[in-house]
This record gives sequence, C-alpha cells and structure tokens, in this order.
Amino acid sequence: MNIPREAIVSALMAKLGTVAFAAPVNGKTGFATVSRRLKLWSDTPKSQRPALFVTEHREQQSWQSEALPPKTTLCFDLFVYIDASDLNTTPAVSLNTIMDAIEAALKPGPGEGDRQTLGGLVSHCRIDGQILKDPGDLDGDGMLWAPLKILAL
Repeated sequence: MNIPREAIVSALMAKLGTVAFAAPVNGKTGFATVSRRLKLWSDTPKSQRPALFVTEHREQQSWQSEALPPKTTLCFDLFVYIDASDLNTTPAVSLNTIMDAIEAALKPGPGEGDRQTLGGLVSHCRIDGQILKDPGDLDGDGMLWAPLKILAL
C-alpha cells in the first residue's frame, strides 16, 4: 500500500461530508453529525440526528506473490442514526433517502471512469455487502448499517 491510511480515510470523510438528501430527514438535508468515533443511540441526542458514524475495525491483505506487495482492502462500517419518533412519518423512507444520498456521494467523479477512486488515491471505494436497516418503528430510534470497502493501491 503506497498511500497512507489516514490520507485515504481523510478523503473518504470529505466525500461523505458532501452527502445531501433529496428530501429532509429530521428536518435536515444533510447529516447533523459526522464522526469517526461511534456513539450509542442513547449518547446521540435527537437534535444531532441524522448522524453518520464511520468506523474501521478490519482490513484484509491478500498476497498474489511474494515478489509483489499485498493488496489491502480497508473495511469500514457506516452507522446512521435517525430520530424515528414522529408518528406522521415513515422511518424506512428516511433511511432509503439517506442510503440513496450516500450512494450518490460515492458515485465516481469526473475523470474517475466507473470507479470511485477518492481522487486517485485508491483502486475503488464502494458499499459492499449486506445493508441492515432498523427503521425504529417501535422505539423511535432508527438505524442503518452499511459496509464500505476500499481497495487501496
């Protein structure tokens, strides 16, 4: 891996900081909170939602040959919290709106072809795996969890 991990994470956080919702969620058109430090629902006031927490707990290195450097995949988890206590809204709609906005922010930019490269720092950056949605119908706390993987150069 030629690019420092923190440079990659900084580029990812900048990209996720541009997320704009097509319709307001909790009265906001973007995340009220964006952090790399995960908090519990109970420690995230409803006024700070929708909140995005980006965590990194895993990475995988795979070798093709002893003569070549390993391919490094950085694995991130995106946790989104929403206030789902308004009985006049459908929380699943809010989670879908947010997921659409995250996907839009991660679409390749000009000159990146068909891959999000975070400005040429990585081979690709994308949501990869099963997405979990808990709309919070019963307790008023909605959550979305999405795995994001980055193949570093």
